[in-house]
Amino acid sequence: MQVTATGSGSGNYELNKTLGKDDFLKLLVTQLRYQDPMQPVDDKEFIAQLAQFSSLEQIQNLNSTMEQFITINLIEGQLSRAAALVGQEVQVYDPRRDASIEGKVEAVRMFDGVCKLVIDGEMHDLHQLEEIRGVKK
Repeated sequence: MQVTATGSGSGNYELNKTLGKDDFLKLLVTQLRYQDPMQPVDDKEFIAQLAQFSSLEQIQNLNSTMEQFITINLIEGQLSRAAALVGQEVQVYDPRRDASIEGKVEAVRMFDGVCKLVIDGEMHDLHQLEEIRGVKK
């Protein structure tokens, strides 16, 4: 659940809070603490709330696992594409020179989570690749 509040005037404030499993558990405990002893929470309702809590936790765990899986697959895909370029003549755009340069891919490195092609001793981002010319003979 996403809660957003904004204000105006002299008391400007902004709140952007996502309710998570800890908040859900706090609400459940508070509900149990302050329930009317003459009308306790129905067993079925309590079990349903616990099931919702368990489902929320499992969904969050699944989301975290999927994010890790996607990140790993993206990195592996970049490395596979870049590794296939080792020994190839390529053309890459160099933003520092504001020009394209040509050279042989000598190696591949990961730097700050980005796959880099090493050309003439300099690193260039894989996404700056403009053309693959093939193996230089």
